[in-house]
Amino acid sequence: MHRSGLTELEVVMAVVRRGSFRGAAQELGMSATAVSNAIAGLESRLDTRLFNRTTRSVALTDAGQRYVARVGPALQEIRLASEEIHSDTGEPAGTLRLNVPNHIGTLFLDQLLIDFMIRYPKMRVETVSEARMIDIVAEGYDAGIRLEESVPQDMIAVPLTGEIRQLVTATPDYFARHGTPQTPDDLLSHQGIGMRMAHGGIYRWELARRGETRD
Repeated sequence: MHRSGLTELEVVMAVVRRGSFRGAAQELGMSATAVSNAIAGLESRLDTRLFNRTTRSVALTDAGQRYVARVGPALQEIRLASEEIHSDTGEPAGTLRLNVPNHIGTLFLDQLLIDFMIRYPKMRVETVSEARMIDIVAEGYDAGIRLEESVPQDMIAVPLTGEIRQLVTATPDYFARHGTPQTPDDLLSHQGIGMRMAHGGIYRWELARRGETRD
């Protein structure tokens, strides 16, 4: 539709209600010339006369009556939709679609979602967990949860937690058979269980002590 189409439809309905261009202009806060131009522009694009005009009266043509019968209810629905949005108190409502890595819920997401839904009862949350790394926007998600280093540079990122601490562990039997590593370099001679990330690479252990980090 032409960018001014809704305005022109409002003008048509105002002319119908008021029975004149001048009355419609007063209702809409426009000049009579602007009302006349709006009607003329719409009639030109429709290639159909909507009103019969005389110096004393304005009346719908047969085509105009059919047009208003179809357009009037639709325009009312648009008004109601706009009023519904503007009458909202600002409380979020609708569906929030999240894409999250596998098993992330057991770490912290469950409690975050519970708190979110208590705070915003009109919201509905859908989460999809998967191992592959996807384009959140292209796949139709509202947001996603990622490790900091996995967030694309053009995305807006908000931290959900502080740094999550992980530990290097082994069974007592393993230490008894292979010895206990004392330094990060000792780990090079030990067996380890690696985790392959969604991008295909193996996750590199990051070891920290007294503010210093090694991987």
